[in-house]
Amino acid sequence: MKLFPIFALSVLISGCSLFSTPQSAIPAEYAGADYLLSDKDAQQWAFASKQAEQCIYPNLTRIQQQHFGKEDSYIHSQYVFFYPLEKIIGEDYVKIIQKDEKSMNYATLQFKKFRDQTGEVDALDEKKCAILRKQAREDLEVVKGKYIDGMVQTQQTADGKSTSPDGVATNQNKFFFDIIKWGSALLL
Repeated sequence: MKLFPIFALSVLISGCSLFSTPQSAIPAEYAGADYLLSDKDAQQWAFASKQAEQCIYPNLTRIQQQHFGKEDSYIHSQYVFFYPLEKIIGEDYVKIIQKDEKSMNYATLQFKKFRDQTGEVDALDEKKCAILRKQAREDLEVVKGKYIDGMVQTQQTADGKSTSPDGVATNQNKFFFDIIKWGSALLL
C-alpha cells in the first residue's frame, strides 16, 4: 500500500511529460545562470525580433549594420532584441539576463538557434509598425542628443511644413531650455 502513492505519482509525472514540448538540453557551461530562456520563449523572441527588424529596418543589409554608429547600434539592439524579449518574458527577467553573463550568453545561444530556424514571418500590422518606426526614430534622435519632449504636438501648416506650437523652450530653442534648467538648479 505504501508503494501505490509513489507509483501513482511517477505515472502522473511521466504522463504529463508526454504532452509537453521537450526542452532542449542545456549545455554545462550555462549551469548556474540566473535565468535560462526556454525554447518556447526563444522561438517567440526570434519571431517577434524578425518582425520588428523587418518593420523598422526593411532594407537593412549586413554591411550597413556592421557600420552602424554607437547610437544606431543601441537603438537596433533595444528595438530588435530587448523590447521584443521584454514583451515575452517581462522587464524583470530581461534585467536579470542583462546583469548575468551566463544568462546573457545562453539567451544569445537560444536566439541564434531559433533565429536561423525562423523563415519568413508575417509583417506587423501597419498601425503597429508605424508606431514602432516613429518611436524608434524619436528614440534615435534623443540618443543622438536632440531634445524631444514627449508631450509636444506638431502641427501641419498649409504649405505642409511641420511646426511646434510651443517653440519657446522645446526642439527649436534647446539653448533656452538649458538656461532655464541650469538657472533652476542654481536656485535650488
